[in-house]
Amino acid sequence: MSPFALNLEKTQIKSSLVMVEPAINAFGSMVLISKGEDEPGIHEWVAKTRAKMSAEERFRHKLVTIGFHYSILPQQAGTTFETYLSELDATPPSEFRDRLLKAYSEICMTEEAQKEQSRSVDWDEVLSSARNYVEFLRFRFGEELTDEEIETRAYQYVIDPAALKQLVTGHIRWFWRNYLQAEWTRVRPMLEESAKAFNQIDVSDMTRLEIIQFVTGKEYNESKWGDELDNAKNLIFIPNAHLGPYIRHAKIQDDFYIYFGAHLPEGSTLHIPELDRAEIVARLSALADDTRLKILQMIADRGEMRSQEIMEAINLSQPSVSRYLSQLTATGYLQERRESGAKVYILNKDRIEKTFKAVNAFLLGRT
Repeated sequence: MSPFALNLEKTQIKSSLVMVEPAINAFGSMVLISKGEDEPGIHEWVAKTRAKMSAEERFRHKLVTIGFHYSILPQQAGTTFETYLSELDATPPSEFRDRLLKAYSEICMTEEAQKEQSRSVDWDEVLSSARNYVEFLRFRFGEELTDEEIETRAYQYVIDPAALKQLVTGHIRWFWRNYLQAEWTRVRPMLEESAKAFNQIDVSDMTRLEIIQFVTGKEYNESKWGDELDNAKNLIFIPNAHLGPYIRHAKIQDDFYIYFGAHLPEGSTLHIPELDRAEIVARLSALADDTRLKILQMIADRGEMRSQEIMEAINLSQPSVSRYLSQLTATGYLQERRESGAKVYILNKDRIEKTFKAVNAFLLGRT
């Protein structure tokens, strides 16, 4: 997305700074199951749940949550997951397809697609074959984000809305009953405590960017989310029990939602053992890998390194190095900036010091 001019006026927050949002929050956890690999710091519930599912169930889950993501994204704020399920049941079959195609007509993640963003989509041509459908998504999202097997299967349901509705409503209700309901009951009190702690803090004098950095604990430049964030009516934060150190976002109606791994505000005097433990696990998981430690050591020795230099130094492919750097940036051990179009990384010494202070306080009770 192209850079944008960030609105530095006081941001509009919907009643509270941080909201639990049961349906939207639980939906975010459900989507995590579809990821192919476990990132360091992702809660163990994700891997354990995936392991309990058969290969067929995992494929169906990915088909529903990835192939029809924009069809099933909760549309109403503040609702329970049970209400969300009832709303899905009441949704006409054609609306599932309409939501999906509307989202696809608006999303342009590749440079080529952005150049043609003003052109209307010829849906008769796109939907004339599975091949055309997959190629359209590849053009819009890029090769890496287009799963040909999933989208080829998804096409069969896109051209049959009644079957699409039966698939998504049946699967989501099955997943809620067998895996998600009990976990949500377990984590909800913890998420409410996280939200409560943040909402006790006055952020009225903060800019939008300052609020994002305060809540997530991460630095962001003004162009990370482009016009979606700048034009959003409300900015809403959701503490998620399973996301660990990562950040996800969703645009629903006119609001921009930011999921973050549930934690307490920095400097909070509250202590919630499970939240404290989860944050420590998220931080230490990123260090429990020889390659990631080697990258940190190299950058510490040299002061800063470009991604290309790191790739050449450890003799790994660009996708592998990008993944490692993304993980280390997400956990805060590296800070990223752009210089002459290239990404440059420096060690975040403060984050490392705070990590070991947190471990010390958690285990030995000292600050």
